Amino acid sequence: MKRKKNDTLDYLDGRKKLSATELKFMEFIWEHPEGISSEQIYENKRFHQATGTKSTILYNISEKGYIRNVQQGRHHIYYPNVTKLEYEQAVIKQRLKRSFEQSSFTNLFASFFGKNELSEKQIKRIEQMLEEIENEFGNE
Repeated sequence: MKRKKNDTLDYLDGRKKLSATELKFMEFIWEHPEGISSEQIYENKRFHQATGTKSTILYNISEKGYIRNVQQGRHHIYYPNVTKLEYEQAVIKQRLKRSFEQSSFTNLFASFFGKNELSEKQIKRIEQMLEEIENEFGNE
């Protein structure tokens, strides 16, 4: 399977985006924020992969920084480093960023006011407003 060039999430410190399979594992781990053992994951009926494959998937998720694990005997306990909400917000922000690059965003904004384009001064004001809004949400 060929990866997209930019599969990192700027809003999660540049972590690589989870694959569909990795996301399924993470959804199960998110259901257990207090931690879940490798044994519980391996035995879960929603995962049909071989044990070695499951182990590799968990390793990859860990390498991407989404989980940490603590070894207890022969098993590992996995804990999420990122909440499901944080991950979903980062994915949405990344999609919006790609969809509305500078020129596209300003064109979209201009169209709300029935104009073809915005002046440099108007663009600067919009950027300042967006930065203020982002800073306000970051402080909540």
